[in-house]
Amino acid sequence: MSRGLTLGLILAAAGALALRGPQLDLRPMHNDEAVNAIKIRELWEQGRYRYDPDEFHGPSLHYATLPLIWLSGARDFEEVTEKPLRTGPVVFGIALVLLVVLLADGLGRPATLWAAALTAVSPAMVFYSRYFIHEMLLVCFTLLFLGAVWRYYRRPHWAWAAWAGAGLGLMYATKETFVLAVITMGFALGLSLARDRWALRQTAGWAEWFARWNWIHLAIGLSVGVAISSLLFTSFLTNAQGPLDSIRTYLPWGHRAQGHSSHTHPWHFYLERLACFQQERGPIWSEGFILVLAGVGCYAGFRRAGGGGFCAGLVRFLAFYTILLTAAYSAIPYKTPWCLLGFLHGMILLAGVGAAFLLQPSHSLSRRAVTWVVLLAAGAHLTWETWRANFGVDRQERLYAADRRNPYVYAQTVPDLLELVEKIKGLAAASPEGKQLKVHVVASEGDDWPLPWYLRGLSNVWWLDEAPADPYARVVIGASTMGLVLDEKSNRAWTNVGLFTLRPRVYLDLFVESRLWRAYVESKARERDNSVQPRMDTNQH
Repeated sequence: MSRGLTLGLILAAAGALALRGPQLDLRPMHNDEAVNAIKIRELWEQGRYRYDPDEFHGPSLHYATLPLIWLSGARDFEEVTEKPLRTGPVVFGIALVLLVVLLADGLGRPATLWAAALTAVSPAMVFYSRYFIHEMLLVCFTLLFLGAVWRYYRRPHWAWAAWAGAGLGLMYATKETFVLAVITMGFALGLSLARDRWALRQTAGWAEWFARWNWIHLAIGLSVGVAISSLLFTSFLTNAQGPLDSIRTYLPWGHRAQGHSSHTHPWHFYLERLACFQQERGPIWSEGFILVLAGVGCYAGFRRAGGGGFCAGLVRFLAFYTILLTAAYSAIPYKTPWCLLGFLHGMILLAGVGAAFLLQPSHSLSRRAVTWVVLLAAGAHLTWETWRANFGVDRQERLYAADRRNPYVYAQTVPDLLELVEKIKGLAAASPEGKQLKVHVVASEGDDWPLPWYLRGLSNVWWLDEAPADPYARVVIGASTMGLVLDEKSNRAWTNVGLFTLRPRVYLDLFVESRLWRAYVESKARERDNSVQPRMDTNQH
């Protein structure tokens, strides 16, 4: 690897860290993040983990996060914060920038550097690198698999076969949608070889491809993949049912994929977010720069003329793969915006080729100069959008990272919930029970998440799908859809102290025993008095 390529990748990784690393606790926990966090609790506290095939993805995220919690110095789960949890996806987001080096001799050095830079600054890539969900790990392991297969194709060796198997096994142990990537890769390879045979009269394409494979190496790769996935799904040989559950999981997830879910959206859901997105008179968002460059990269791979500094066969494969994967995700009714990362990364690899193609030395100096200006300006715009999506606020000081006017925000917990959480903690402090204060959370269909994460420090929280007849807890949180009117039913023995937003169109009522509420208000008054007194004493001196 050349010094220039090494330096460029280091700079891209540094930029990726600068955008992904700061203020990881700025955005409230999404309900999916909270589910993953609660799932890891038993693993961290008791060393036990059991894969659940119905509502959860694979175990790789939890095991990858465990060392980061150890390093955080947390003494109990209440001390575990968002930072170590979200650091894991940050690490894999940076690894994604660096792993493109595996394709460097196929894409060419300039295209590799452009792809690394675009991965580093892409708003979607950065946004979901700061999310404690599985998607960034899946994309990273997919690139590891692709890169290792390419390295094996270039120079067959058992070690590259083993790395490819490791990538495939980790994909399997991360998320069920890995099958879409693997299937579309297979179709893309077939289309690439068929196209070469038809357009270029290369009749030996299939024979050459399979001749490069050593079947012993293939067995090694598959064995490594099976071993890694089995270790993770069996919780390191403590849950024999895990591998079977990893197959059974496709029944419930397949049911959801057919549209039996609240996450059903039209086919253009993903492309709208990437090409041009605006909602509720909010700002316009676009990663169209990447889409346009990806189109140029496709053209470069399919044009008949040679040159370009890249392997046209690899570029054509990436083009077929990206188009097929985009079509597959768009055709499935079940959609969540982070699922676009898989085919967006394919677009970024093609965009790197497109940028390098536009800057070919064969073009005139003036043409290249203008192209450089346009590319750098568009890259700066992407970087600015990334900053706005993760750290920016609007004129009303509303954080875009938790605002649905951001194309990558989806069913996001709003900051208003944190006020509810602070009130409950204050109520616990004002009560004689302290952290043993009894709290009822009455909600259905997941309307209580991410409260299990935020109330993890309280030991007597009851999660109910209907209100008990009597007695009520001293603190009751009720989803507005439950129609709780404890203040009226109790003859004002309980007070409704506020309506809070959990996420868009999901609201929570907070009912507090009136005596406890008075104690809480008095404690807050004492705190204010105590904070004012030192300032008065200072002014007198």
